[in-house]
Amino acid sequence: MRCLPNDILLISNFSDDSISIIDLVQGLEVKKLKLCFSGKSSSFSNFGPHHIAFDERSKLLYVPNSWHSSISVVDINTEKIIDTIFVGSHPSQVILSQKYHHIYVANTDSNSVSILNLDTLDLVLQLPTGEMPHGMAITKDQERIFIGNYGSGEITEISTNTNEIIKNHSMEYRPWHMRIDESGEFLYVVHYSDQFTRKGKVLIYETESLKQVECINLGKMPVEAISDNENEYLYITDSDMDCVHIYNLKKHKSEGIIKVNTMPHGIEMDRNKGRLFVTSIQKNTVDIIDLPTKKVVQSIPVGKEPTSIIYY
Repeated sequence: MRCLPNDILLISNFSDDSISIIDLVQGLEVKKLKLCFSGKSSSFSNFGPHHIAFDERSKLLYVPNSWHSSISVVDINTEKIIDTIFVGSHPSQVILSQKYHHIYVANTDSNSVSILNLDTLDLVLQLPTGEMPHGMAITKDQERIFIGNYGSGEITEISTNTNEIIKNHSMEYRPWHMRIDESGEFLYVVHYSDQFTRKGKVLIYETESLKQVECINLGKMPVEAISDNENEYLYITDSDMDCVHIYNLKKHKSEGIIKVNTMPHGIEMDRNKGRLFVTSIQKNTVDIIDLPTKKVVQSIPVGKEPTSIIYY
């Protein structure tokens, strides 16, 4: 694959240290890139790719490796691992700031964010956060980044211009995965529901003020959430209930579920064709959901324990 076409999914596979490339036109995995393969030899280290960020201009994929304390840089066009940079302990998520040419990596076990230069891949700064940072989101103007610290129940707000902490916001619940809606107005934050509580919550905040506007109680263990273009519906994966919750944001009520393969995790949307993509950690698949009918129309096998998804 020398040129990445459209209608492609990129998926991180946590347990077999790989990235799956899915061609949605063919409806199958066309390539599996091993992160431990340098082109000449393979490493026997466990990498544990947990999340991914894609630079559409350079066609480079950035992959935080939880078990390897590193971030891999993958050239999708040439199918080569071009660099692996060590960051903090147990990196979980990554965000690119094209505006200021920085890469942000949340390090869950070292309570920090590693900031790298996007052009040189040099470490710029190791910034302390709250306890157990995990999910991140960047504002539409790329001026601020929010980091969910589920260990200390805080959201760390960072200025991307100065790479300084604006504020650590104390929260009532434990922020885990987060996403900003298409308008840039709202921040959706999934509360971390551990094995003992199993009470699902998704919090909605105004991105400008971080004022809480709604607390949604649903499901048992929500993982990731995404809204449609009009902010009419919010779709939330639930690892315990093996489903995607449908929540009507206008009417403030649940409108049922879509059953998917077991232990759904990552979720992404094709906003033009009305499709949802959901990874299944237990079944090692990505489910394709047709939103008009609210049904799974295809399940495509990928690597072991698929987590995050990018649609291109």
